[in-house]
Amino acid sequence: MANATLRLYRPEGEEKQIIARATAESKRTHQILDAEEAENKSDRLLAEAELDSEGRFEVVLDEEIDYDGEAVEVDVYLESVPGMPDGTDADPLQVSITTLQPQWRKGEEGARFGWEYCIPERFWCQVRGQFRAWTICGNVTLCETGEPVEGVTVVAFDRDWIQDDELGLATTDGNGHFRIDYLRQDFEPGTVIDVELVGGPDLYFRVETPAGQPLLSEDPSEGRRSSRENAGPCFCVDLCLDEEPGDPDPEVYPAFTHVGGYDFQTDIDSGPAGTGETVRGGRAFHRTLRLNGIMSKTLNGNPLEYKFQYRERGASSWKNVTPSQLRKTKIGALEKVDTSVSPPRISTKDYVVGGTPDPDEVAVTPNGNWIPMPQKSGVFGGDGSFVPNHNQVQLDSRTLGTFTPAVDLTGIDAGDSAKAPSGVSLVQNKHFEIRMLVRENPPNSSPSAPTEVGHLEKIAVNNRLYDYVRHPNWMSQQIDDGLAVAMVNLKELGSSGCEGIQDTLNVRFTAAHPNLGNVSIRIDGPGGPYRVSPAPSDPNVNGSRDENLYGSVDFQRISGGKKVEELENCAYNVTLSVGVLLTNGDAVPNNRHDQIAFCKG
Repeated sequence: MANATLRLYRPEGEEKQIIARATAESKRTHQILDAEEAENKSDRLLAEAELDSEGRFEVVLDEEIDYDGEAVEVDVYLESVPGMPDGTDADPLQVSITTLQPQWRKGEEGARFGWEYCIPERFWCQVRGQFRAWTICGNVTLCETGEPVEGVTVVAFDRDWIQDDELGLATTDGNGHFRIDYLRQDFEPGTVIDVELVGGPDLYFRVETPAGQPLLSEDPSEGRRSSRENAGPCFCVDLCLDEEPGDPDPEVYPAFTHVGGYDFQTDIDSGPAGTGETVRGGRAFHRTLRLNGIMSKTLNGNPLEYKFQYRERGASSWKNVTPSQLRKTKIGALEKVDTSVSPPRISTKDYVVGGTPDPDEVAVTPNGNWIPMPQKSGVFGGDGSFVPNHNQVQLDSRTLGTFTPAVDLTGIDAGDSAKAPSGVSLVQNKHFEIRMLVRENPPNSSPSAPTEVGHLEKIAVNNRLYDYVRHPNWMSQQIDDGLAVAMVNLKELGSSGCEGIQDTLNVRFTAAHPNLGNVSIRIDGPGGPYRVSPAPSDPNVNGSRDENLYGSVDFQRISGGKKVEELENCAYNVTLSVGVLLTNGDAVPNNRHDQIAFCKG
């Protein structure tokens, strides 16, 4: 028990009770103490000592402690247990081990007593459970011979009714042994679709090569077997393979299939007559796009390299995506296993293309516009093995077309149309095609002809920005390069912005973007909050819900009929929230906001 604290206490109770506890089997004296029970023992503390990395300690009970050789209670104080990730939040715990009567051996410099103890597995697992720390230990062997299998990856899963949880993975050592540490939160219910009806994980396993080739894939129903169901904090398992791991995975064929998390065949309206927006939510794309799909290191057995091209819809010629258009992209990891130590250590480094790599990253340098896939493949020796993660590039969509300068709307007031100063439609989506090419690049010959392996026929891109003034009548704020227009004002505040509100209140607003989402107004204060989502059908509201919504909404519409004079004399805050239907493929922007305050009375 490394780095825990040993605590020795004077025993409590009559002599017969103390003797009984000191002579009882230790398994009957183990106890997990709560915080109050541990605190109640503090006035009986004799001494404490830190356990070193081997669990060793030395305690000196000298004259100052007023100890005369009697029995002592032995406790251990723990702030964590082995296998918990650094920084995991956990409450410390104190466990009572036993009552011990030392058999002191006197010498010239006093008396000495040596004591060794091994905490039983059953009790130790209870302690780990209190820290919400779970462990799986096991062995992988060949079914026919029982020989251990070294260097394979074991992945543990928890069988749930709808969505299974991956608990962790580990690599077997030279004895075929592995250990997976995970936390209770890794299998506890967390979302509506994560439904767990029993108290512990229901375990099943997959064994695969370091490159991901499956060697053993248990059916999830294995997790419902009585020996696997509702596993506790400590679980042991023996897994066996029908045959020894063979050659690495057969070569897979590369393909560009996704923008971020969107499959462009099914999740983007990407046909020639489509909108180029996401099928669900109607979002256009902006900023940096993660282009990804299926990747391999080789093509027809030779080193592979790839590049992307694009063109605006209607153009005849393709343009190469150049290194300057790329942002730093992790395309895989260098995995190296050091088998000279036990257990083997696994180290990894990220392979990145584009941008500036960190000191612990490996840069992939494009050959012109072509990106070569790293070829390292010696995971158990040599320089390690490159494992692709299926990211291909991070493409800055702002470089695909002209989206500048920002639209200047600083001349309008809240409540005005955003089209008025420019006189043009705000619909500025541009539509592009994107494709990926691959080719062989043998070391001793010329590269092969490129092959197209993914063609996104239409994607809507919008990176247009806007200059405008928020809450112009009171403490106005200039917004430069805003993602969307969100302006709010109060007609009754007057030009000074300081008039009191008496019996009328009209919230003037302008919300504009080529891909405008939901628009809402909220008033916070006594009796509130009051909310409304203005629509073009409302009096004094104009424009289009999907592009440019502007005008004014009176308080009775916002409050559902309550009149302004019924408000308490107090301060209130008005918030305009404007949704923007954009995405980079992995995330969507937050709503844009504007606020203005007023005083009633």
